[in-house]
Amino acid sequence: MLIPVCSFAVFDSAFSAFSSVLAMIGDQFPDVPVVVIQMVLSIPSLLSIPAMLLSGFLASYVRKRSIGLVALAILFVGGMIPVLFRAQSIYILFASSALIGIAQGLMHPLASAIICEGWSGKQRGKVLGFKQAANYVGAAVVALVVGYLALTGWSNAYLVYLAVIPVFLITIFRLPRGGLERKLINREDKAQGLKELFTPKVVYLLLLFMMAALFSFSFHSNIAMMVGEKGMGTSADVSKITSLNYLVAFVLGITYGKLSGVMKDRTLAFGFAVLALGLLIASFSSSFAMLMIGGVLFGFGSGIQEVSTIYYLSNEAEKRATMAISLGLVFVNIGITFSPLVITTLKTTLLSSSSAAAGMLVGAAGFALLAGVELLYRNHMRKSKPSVKGEGE
Repeated sequence: MLIPVCSFAVFDSAFSAFSSVLAMIGDQFPDVPVVVIQMVLSIPSLLSIPAMLLSGFLASYVRKRSIGLVALAILFVGGMIPVLFRAQSIYILFASSALIGIAQGLMHPLASAIICEGWSGKQRGKVLGFKQAANYVGAAVVALVVGYLALTGWSNAYLVYLAVIPVFLITIFRLPRGGLERKLINREDKAQGLKELFTPKVVYLLLLFMMAALFSFSFHSNIAMMVGEKGMGTSADVSKITSLNYLVAFVLGITYGKLSGVMKDRTLAFGFAVLALGLLIASFSSSFAMLMIGGVLFGFGSGIQEVSTIYYLSNEAEKRATMAISLGLVFVNIGITFSPLVITTLKTTLLSSSSAAAGMLVGAAGFALLAGVELLYRNHMRKSKPSVKGEGE
């Protein structure tokens, strides 16, 4: 079952690979502020928010495969707009990003939700790691293809969405239909579903992952600008960093089950600490090799963070896993959407700098803070958990 699930999920977040094209888009529209250019990359996250909520709602009425097929069709149309119209206006790109965001929002929760239907406990963490690993392999390939296609013209980078066609066919013939979810509100249970969903632990995780996404996006929205500022290479070189980032996260996905078995409830805090270190090294990098090292560490930490988002939420809201995943992804996308504005405000206010390196430094400080918060929270939960005499680990 993982083969169609992983094939279907390759494009659910592939648009982040277009960070390597941002500088070229900025050259195409020199009169447009940099923060607006960065919003081209964050608009999909904004439009994903209502689409994810709609996906979670529709899962109680429509089979998951049908939702996925509609999403893939919208994704293909959105990806072809810049190719056909060659984007003479920045608003053409905004329209393309909007359709891509709607499609990603519909798709993103589905693959993980199907896995949560078939596996539970520690086995679920392993399988989610495998799925995430497959996503990263696909994203690494997409990042390389995008970078090299952009060398022939930045709008040609969108030709990568032609690959949606075979994914559409695989989804039709191989993706399981999926079951229907229980309704959050019905005549028998009334609003019991909402109480099962919005527990204090789930609310904490939603806010935590939103802040993590906000600081994480500081890497994707600044990497191309930073390479340009320091004269380290071209869009193809940026795509190499992005691809390596995904490959490292792929390795993490395969080994996530073992890592979480060793780190236990400190897994997420460890991931935040690695992300802080990776962004710190990238921020102070004076060579392309040093920037690559920062990218490797960032990829490792990102892998922990992204698998943990699904794993932690599905465990805390076992009876409402699909809606919990959808909500988690909504909060993640809220963080991504406002990341350029928040990071820009923080770096100009606190560091008195508008450079891309300063943006990454803000992200590093943010993850260091989140690592401390998560450690304190887990220590509190461990102390407050009642011990049972004779209970084994």
